[in-house]
Amino acid sequence: MKKTMFTMLAVMSMGAVQAQPGTPVPGSYGFAPPMPRQIAPAPRQVAPMPRPPVPEYAKGSPAAVLEEGMERLLERLRSKDLNTDLLRNYLDNEVAPYFDFDYMAKSAAGNMYRHMSEGQRIRMAKRIKQQFLSTMVQRLISYNNQTVSVVSQRMQPNARTGMVTTTIRGPKGYPTRLDFRFYKAKEGWKVFDVMANGQSAVVHYRRQFRQTMYMPRGRDQRPVARPHRQLSSGS
Repeated sequence: MKKTMFTMLAVMSMGAVQAQPGTPVPGSYGFAPPMPRQIAPAPRQVAPMPRPPVPEYAKGSPAAVLEEGMERLLERLRSKDLNTDLLRNYLDNEVAPYFDFDYMAKSAAGNMYRHMSEGQRIRMAKRIKQQFLSTMVQRLISYNNQTVSVVSQRMQPNARTGMVTTTIRGPKGYPTRLDFRFYKAKEGWKVFDVMANGQSAVVHYRRQFRQTMYMPRGRDQRPVARPHRQLSSGS
């Protein structure tokens, strides 16, 4: 009996009995209450970041004109009966009037434009229009529910020219940035250049123009523009 009591006192004094959390442990007055469990704090709920408000542009502004044209174009692209011929016809009748291809031809030709005949200027503008619309047909015929958003509108101090930035987002891949440069014509706002991810359409046509034109000097040392056979053709 004494040996048993001695053993119990020895074990208790050495701390060999370690109570697990939540189990009763011996105390001075019988058994102590269970130790409270440590509960991990609940994760903080982070409120979602609010989306920036969609900017509203004044009616008749370049951004408003572009939004209206984009909405009609996307509606046409969603139609089930769309094919290449219908799309080309739609772009020629509904989209082309928003662009000034004569202005684009003049910008692409630069100083050489004043040395070109009226027929050469008309053919150059016509060719740029055909190339531009053909590229649009190739890109748009594979439309797959991409969305177009107007991001910003920046106007020059004279309020006669400006640039509207848009983004095109698809189900996969990175968004494409398109910058439309406008100027105020008598008929309203006209697009005279488009930049896709910083690549200018006018600069592209300017490179083409330099490859198809050369300027030999005559007897009076004045530069004379001579058309390439592609520009002299009726196409």
